[in-house]
Amino acid sequence: MSASVRIAAVQARPQSDLFDDMWNGGDIAHAVELLETAARGGAACICFPELYPRVGEAEICAAARRLGVFVVAGLIEGTRASWHNTATVIGPDGRVLGRQPKCFPTQNEIDNGVVAGKGYRVLDTAIGRLGIVICADFAFFSDGVESVVEQGADIIVNPSWWFALGEAYPATVIGRHMQYGRPVIGVDVAACALRLRDAEGRPVERFPRAGGYSTVCVPPPIASLPELAGWFRTKAGGTNSAQGFIQSLGEEEGILYADVDVAAVRRFPGYFYRTAGA
Repeated sequence: MSASVRIAAVQARPQSDLFDDMWNGGDIAHAVELLETAARGGAACICFPELYPRVGEAEICAAARRLGVFVVAGLIEGTRASWHNTATVIGPDGRVLGRQPKCFPTQNEIDNGVVAGKGYRVLDTAIGRLGIVICADFAFFSDGVESVVEQGADIIVNPSWWFALGEAYPATVIGRHMQYGRPVIGVDVAACALRLRDAEGRPVERFPRAGGYSTVCVPPPIASLPELAGWFRTKAGGTNSAQGFIQSLGEEEGILYADVDVAAVRRFPGYFYRTAGA
């Protein structure tokens, strides 16, 4: 395992105007373009938001293989009538390494065919142990984050699609990071509004424009509580500043890069005197 791994949180804006367009592959080409951009930025692992690009597994796998990168993609598993909202992890050889379903879908998702997943599994990869907890599973329930922490996740990825209060998203990511001391890659869709067709076939707004504010948090590379105290006193921007270990985007499409030293993460004692794995 390398000393440091660069992870990209890709805040993608759907190119599709209608939900049906996403189901029909309207975002695949742009997703591949974003993968290429993130790879040129040096990312070894590239993370997409929840349900992005929704379909296109073959194309995303081919791009991962061509670029030699890990990808966490928001892909569906199943049919339009019954499906899992999953984060699919693809290796640099283009193979699917695992799928993490959303375990607490919203009522709107259930009404549209989403089936709840069961449980969380950490994936042990060449770049570290990845724990993935999707959107509401991460923000409103403790089961998922606690489970992946107990399983020894080095990095927690939170693919999300926030339909409102996007400005609140960073607070959720930061809170989980401070609580558990693990790097958190919070990746939301860029602010957008999507429509669907009504019974007469007319496009109507399904959700108003919202989203954005993807946030990445990485703990400092320290190994003891005295080092943590010293880091707070000397860190960039001063003791009261989040500069240097919390990054957020605005509403527009963009990419956040985080360099994670996995060995340092495993030594980190936690902000609240928690030992690693506690």
